Amino acid sequence: MNHLIEEQHQLTELEPQFKQLGDQSGVVAVDTEFLREKTYNAKLCLVQLGIGEHQYCIDVLAIDDLSSLTALFADERVLKLFHAARQDMEVIYQTLGVLPKPIFDTQLASAFCGGDMQQGYGAMVLERTGVELPKTQSRTDWTRRPLSADQIEYAGDDVAHLEELYRQTKELLEQRNRFDWYQEEIESYYELDKYVIDPALAYKRLSGGNLKIKQQHVLKALAEWREATAQKRDIPRSWVMRDDKLYDLVMQQPKTEQAIKDLGVFGRKSVVYLAPLALEIMGSVKASEERLWRKVDPLTKQEKSLCSDLMKRLKSISEELEVAQALLGTRKDIESLYRHRQSKKLLKGWREKAVGDVLLARLRELES
Repeated sequence: MNHLIEEQHQLTELEPQFKQLGDQSGVVAVDTEFLREKTYNAKLCLVQLGIGEHQYCIDVLAIDDLSSLTALFADERVLKLFHAARQDMEVIYQTLGVLPKPIFDTQLASAFCGGDMQQGYGAMVLERTGVELPKTQSRTDWTRRPLSADQIEYAGDDVAHLEELYRQTKELLEQRNRFDWYQEEIESYYELDKYVIDPALAYKRLSGGNLKIKQQHVLKALAEWREATAQKRDIPRSWVMRDDKLYDLVMQQPKTEQAIKDLGVFGRKSVVYLAPLALEIMGSVKASEERLWRKVDPLTKQEKSLCSDLMKRLKSISEELEVAQALLGTRKDIESLYRHRQSKKLLKGWREKAVGDVLLARLRELES
């Protein structure tokens, strides 16, 4: 049964249920609806909670005091169930200042049991319960009020079947002896740097291995400035400057405001005040001998063929283990393993024995 919670007293009336969940080490299904097209941080509009047979759609735009909801997410006695948790975790943390813990992600759990790493909630509900959920509100504007009955039904459906998916996928994990792998992987979801970007580290999202050393440092400085500007103005970073325009600026390094205008890296209106700032940033970068990115030479035809062979081996490991290939690793991970004989992903944790060591052995065979 779906319930719209849009007044403070309605949320207050749920507090005994929240406390009972903690006292009984219970589970609560969680989903969110948000909007992020025009802002840096996503705007949280609705939080859906599934408790037993009831679904509560909490209108966070209408309620001022959300402390009881924050306390529920912070209560480590309560297991929070999500499907594809990362975006929900991000918007909850940015809005309420708390990262839900512990969590269970049915999408991730299913991937450890042969499921598609990108399988959506509706597809999994249909596959595992036979229920087909409506998609009529998938592109709705969740900031508009009042919310319609169709919107509330759609939002409630997003948590109505999560507890059943949790039971099924948890059982599969245990049957296939994958629960320890899953638990190790879910720990990474609690790392705060995945949800809050430090402008000083914004350059790490970019690639600059083939740039000259000075250009790398200019790229780092501009990326930091762009991120800080986007955060301060609460707009998408691409609205300050798109990635391709950022590289144009780094490669050309114009010396005047007019040259920046001619390059067209900023919008027609914003260039007036952004151009002088960009000039100041580029002019402040000092010479350095430190490379921020490794120089990456293109792979030869033979090397590409070798990496393709390793990808085939990765696919066969995926089939043998019945674990989604995308969860094990990507072509980028394979190329890193080949180039450096190391990998932050393939040679760490559960993947090292299951995947990394096998691929290294195959690599030695191919090169012998």
